[in-house]
Amino acid sequence: MAERSESIELTLPFKAEYVSIARLVASGVAARIGFDMDVIDDVKVAISEVCNKLVKADSSVASSFRIRFEIEKDRLTVAFACEDKSLGRLFKEENEELGMYIVAALMDEVEYSPGDGSLFRMSKVVEGLN
Repeated sequence: MAERSESIELTLPFKAEYVSIARLVASGVAARIGFDMDVIDDVKVAISEVCNKLVKADSSVASSFRIRFEIEKDRLTVAFACEDKSLGRLFKEENEELGMYIVAALMDEVEYSPGDGSLFRMSKVVEGLN
């Protein structure tokens, strides 16, 4: 029988005080998969960068955004979504490139507007599993 992926979805308002909740969930999920503390910290920093960017932008259309953690045997994929699809532009703005460079350096894969309804998706592979 093939292993199924598990997913956890978190809905947060556009408020900075809730970014710590996203970091806490990311930490728990990454630990569950078997990442070491350094990788867990990397995932938390990447989550913070994306959440802070969304919170700073806010939305006049939506009151919240969603973070979906997909747990697979060998990787963690994190997708950010919102009913306000115009927020996808945030990840392409030149004046915001530093944050995206940080995320790209910390994660194994990064996708902008991946076409699955998400604004942004990133993943980290568990090293040593195959």
